[in-house]
Amino acid sequence: MTDATQTTQVRRTEDVRRTSRSFPWSGAPGMAEGDLRTARRRWYPGAFFGLAWQVLLVLAVFTDGGSVRKHVVDSVVLAVVYVAYLVAPELMWRRRLPGRIVVLSTFALLSVLPLVPLGAVAMWTWFLLASLVGFVAVRMWVAAVAILAIAAAQVVICGIAGWDVSSNDGLLFAPLVTVSIGASMTFFGRQRAAEQELGVAQDEITRLAVVEERARFSRDLHDVLGHSLTVVAIKSELAGRLVDRDPAAARSEMADVERLAREALQGLRQAVSGYREADLDAELVSARAALQAAGIDADLPANAHAVVADSRSLFAWVLREGVTNVVRHAAATRARVTLTRSAITVEDDGAGASDDLADGVAPVGAPLGGNGLRGLRERADAVGATMTTGTSDLGGFLLRVGRGRR
Repeated sequence: MTDATQTTQVRRTEDVRRTSRSFPWSGAPGMAEGDLRTARRRWYPGAFFGLAWQVLLVLAVFTDGGSVRKHVVDSVVLAVVYVAYLVAPELMWRRRLPGRIVVLSTFALLSVLPLVPLGAVAMWTWFLLASLVGFVAVRMWVAAVAILAIAAAQVVICGIAGWDVSSNDGLLFAPLVTVSIGASMTFFGRQRAAEQELGVAQDEITRLAVVEERARFSRDLHDVLGHSLTVVAIKSELAGRLVDRDPAAARSEMADVERLAREALQGLRQAVSGYREADLDAELVSARAALQAAGIDADLPANAHAVVADSRSLFAWVLREGVTNVVRHAAATRARVTLTRSAITVEDDGAGASDDLADGVAPVGAPLGGNGLRGLRERADAVGATMTTGTSDLGGFLLRVGRGRR
């Protein structure tokens, strides 16, 4: 990798980090087509789920005893609001903050339109506005203020319609529903922002780990082969000069050449083996950085000196998979890793085992599915180790792999 390529990758990483902070979960300006497709997959399933609740409002509109003309007008107005709700994020993506404010303000005005034909019952559509604000707002306090303003406007509408009428029609629940849904979408959006930050941090950690590993491998090759080949060349030259004058000395020198060549070959094999296998010390550094990036209190050993050599590679894979599950699935605030001579334990205080974890964390006692933990079990079985899962004394999930007794 050239210096120019590394510089370009660093700049791209910094650009992603800056745009991720500025436009957390509705898509950064200039986002790639792949990122745009991902944003769509995240938004539209939740948006259609939100619209499903509007069925109650539609039924109320068509059972109010109004004329056919009124029902047609009401349906058109509601359709405009619903379509605007679906496409609003599409209009915001790739736009900077001023453009997003314009789109959001326009949708807010459209949300007021149903008040004219439908009356106070139309404010049941306003929780769509609250959910949209909560999902795309750049700052949490902005979302909170906007959602409370929407709820306050609903309270005012209830007062105008009359408190008795609003109570009988259930309209007094509208502000509570709006605040609840808006808060849920706000925290969901903030979670998406944290996941994006974590993804950026993990990409940077991975890139730095690759660079460091390449440097380590280069140093190993230089240390293993540089000195040995130099001595081999000198001794070979000396043996060539001695072959006629002192054959016994020449044979001794060639024996040293053979020995040095075998040592160099063994060192090369060890270097290549270290390059291909996971490094436990490097995984400890990566795990600590990943947990800190996710805001999880990490209790990890300072080093892996206590682990025997033939278990280090396996434990490195266990640590990587265990920490990945903690970060992605556990919803934990604390994680603990324990290393002994022949065992590694990864624990958290999160949600515990669940059969819907993508990496195969199944309920305790159930068969493990997915690729992550199943792969770990296969690795453990291959070297005679035992893998167990259960409930940690921290209250979450426990993953342990050991060889023999502790």
